[in-house]
Amino acid sequence: MPQTLTIGQARRLALVAQGFARPVAPAAATLRAMLRRLGAIQIDSINVVARSHELTLAARVGAHDPAAFERLVYRRRAGFEYWGHAASFLPIENFRLFLPRMARLAAQTRGWFADTRSKHGHLYDLILERIRAEGPLAASDFREPGGRRRGTWWDWAPAKHVLEDLFDQGAVLVHDRVRFERRYDLAERVLPAGLDLAEPTAHEAAVELTVLAARALGVATAADLADYFRLRPSEARSALAETLASGLLQEVRVQGWPKPAYLPPGTSLPRRAAHPPVLLSPFDSLIWSRQRTERLFGFSYRLEVYVPAARRQHGYYVMPLLAGGRPIAQVDPKHDRQAGALLLRNLVLEEGVDLDEAVTATAAAAWRLAAHLRAERVEVGQGVPSHLAAALRPALAAGDLPPGDRGGPGPGDAEAGDAEAGDASAGEQVAASTGTQREPPGE
Repeated sequence: MPQTLTIGQARRLALVAQGFARPVAPAAATLRAMLRRLGAIQIDSINVVARSHELTLAARVGAHDPAAFERLVYRRRAGFEYWGHAASFLPIENFRLFLPRMARLAAQTRGWFADTRSKHGHLYDLILERIRAEGPLAASDFREPGGRRRGTWWDWAPAKHVLEDLFDQGAVLVHDRVRFERRYDLAERVLPAGLDLAEPTAHEAAVELTVLAARALGVATAADLADYFRLRPSEARSALAETLASGLLQEVRVQGWPKPAYLPPGTSLPRRAAHPPVLLSPFDSLIWSRQRTERLFGFSYRLEVYVPAARRQHGYYVMPLLAGGRPIAQVDPKHDRQAGALLLRNLVLEEGVDLDEAVTATAAAAWRLAAHLRAERVEVGQGVPSHLAAALRPALAAGDLPPGDRGGPGPGDAEAGDAEAGDASAGEQVAASTGTQREPPGE
């Protein structure tokens, strides 16, 4: 077959790879399978709707108990926290692939920790000894009695700096979280027995991570592959070269993309990528790279959380609306927990999107999210343009999900690209040809 993909094929490859192919039951096995499929689920502290990792999972598996994922990671140890793509939940079987990164950060610290090592080097052994003696501890456990509290997330007192540096080095890992604050324990007490800890070279790890990134992305440019696990440019280039030379990846072209793309040989070209309308976290792995998102979907997206309110164009925590295989709108929701309501504060349609399609999909996606949040109502806020609000209110009233609907197909469900001219039939194979938080620098 020709080694050139249409943009529709590339989109469907991406959607299927990212877990949007079909709704599934949110059992613990499904949550673990989704963590493995994605390879990394970003962690973020903003909670205006729900934590980002909850939203990423809910968009794929539907409504689920967030505690089930916490048990999966923190009790069953099926995952761990580290720097994957920013701070991330990562599959535990991939732990060894991050050992070279830990070793590098031990030898060459992040810039803001160099001062910590210089001024507070005596604290490292003291903190490790206290954790060894007392068990899992949070940064707040090291505050002086009566000391002024500056908040758990941004309180960078010396002890917290040391803990974060020890975490970078892999000396301590996250045991669990209490009210979202990390509790650290010695790495050997967090890691499950029997885990493969054979350390690869930095190059070997980069090769494996490049292949994992390709599987998670479906089809990707060199820049996309490097960005997924934040590989350094030199590592990413040599890793990609080896994956091509060894046949782990193959080069293809995507119509409209100026640079080559890559995917695993034998990848199936899906004719459809059926998924219900869903709202995406701003930190969803489908849209991590804004350049890739624009190249793949023609969708320009900007997170405005840190933009002053008067200068925001779309809202505070804007979530792209994915429907019919593409982002068709941007929604600014807020979960009013006290009122038991999901408030839609703004809705902005992409250019050329049909109004009826958009409001039907918005209503379906909003009720799906409400089901996960256990919100009883979905309300239209005053910030929604009047003509959209007038169409959206009856769509919401008609689309109320009954109890027990936990993310299966519903109003507005669509399939991406059912009949694009020139697309391959289902099951065709790509022919083989002759991987808001501070991050480690250069990742």
